[in-house]
Amino acid sequence: MAIWQYRLILLPEKVLLGKFDVLPLAIPIELVDEFSWSGEVQPEVGVESQIDMMLPPMDSWSTSMRMWGQEEGNDAHVLYVDDSRKTVEEISFRIDARAVSHELVHQICGLAKRLGCVLLTSEYEILVPDESMVLTAINQSTAKKFVNDPVSTLQNLDYAKLQQQAEYFLKDFDKSREKGKL
Repeated sequence: MAIWQYRLILLPEKVLLGKFDVLPLAIPIELVDEFSWSGEVQPEVGVESQIDMMLPPMDSWSTSMRMWGQEEGNDAHVLYVDDSRKTVEEISFRIDARAVSHELVHQICGLAKRLGCVLLTSEYEILVPDESMVLTAINQSTAKKFVNDPVSTLQNLDYAKLQQQAEYFLKDFDKSREKGKL
């Protein structure tokens, strides 16, 4: 993920509400895996064709993932539990903060609403799929700050927090590799 990309992961609201009485404002990093798509909560059939209308398909580096868009621009990923691509594990988008597409944000919010999802940011904040809320979050994000002032943004990064996130994702990467997903 490039620093100028703003990530949004679609999480089924039903799964979150199963753990919390109300939607939380954020989720601790160590709990994120608990709120992904599960076997009993799956997106509607044809979700990929809806993403086809938003971004052009691109080649995937994994047989258990479909990808759309441009790797360093706007893109989308659907990660499946295995190569059969029958069970969705994650649906995510990355928005290019260098040229934010209001139309893409509109489409992502529409898809999230149709699927009964909220949006998880790279800061582990929960957003309802409201265009103005998402656009505000993008405009306040590290991705947008980097676009506007790269030097200052890099100097002010919280490296301890980045290290914690990297360690968490490396642990996840190792688990995926053990399962044969990578």
